[in-house]
Amino acid sequence: MTLRSQRFGVRNPDGARSSEWVIMWKTNISDVYLATRTLGGSIKVSLHQSGRCHVRAPDPSKWRGIGEQPRFLDVWNIDVSANYQFPFAIVFPEQELRHGEWARHRNKDTIWIEAAPSCGVEIALFLVRADGDLTRTLESSGWRTVIVDVLIPDGRRLFVVAGEATVPHAKLSDLESIRHTVRTALTNNASAVRNPRMLLLGGPNEQGIRKFIEAAALQ
Repeated sequence: MTLRSQRFGVRNPDGARSSEWVIMWKTNISDVYLATRTLGGSIKVSLHQSGRCHVRAPDPSKWRGIGEQPRFLDVWNIDVSANYQFPFAIVFPEQELRHGEWARHRNKDTIWIEAAPSCGVEIALFLVRADGDLTRTLESSGWRTVIVDVLIPDGRRLFVVAGEATVPHAKLSDLESIRHTVRTALTNNASAVRNPRMLLLGGPNEQGIRKFIEAAALQ
């Protein structure tokens, strides 16, 4: 069994950036994984060939939710026989990109998507049953960059694509409120955290899509 991967992230023209992320897929079974390299293995999205999907909760040292930490933040199923599935995406508000002191990772051809000033970037994961060049179809739907286009063993194509995302001011206000809570927790944390990040999980929406929003814990 071979596990293949592609790393990606978001940055703006001034050099501020997001965490590095990695999409992984197996060559002997149609399992797909999405994780942040910056947070290590502490949180991961798994989309299994069976159709079971889950978002694993972070380890206890990174849990900032209410109550006892669950094993999974979300569990759901998708129809793997369908011609089209859009199970997950990540939104990166441009205002949440930072220069900061980032953890150093060995360079393995990370693809950096550029965010326009005050515009967010959404990176989406699709699983489709379709042949041929889908570039025009993707572009007409607002997906301007293809990060991954690969055939997985069960005949579906895995697409990871990037497009512009508009983040409403109300959502940015919500982020500020959450940031205040996280800052308090970091102040009381004995171990220093370099350039801390927040991952907020939203969904499912009316289409059943789950989304992470990556934000900075500090201004």
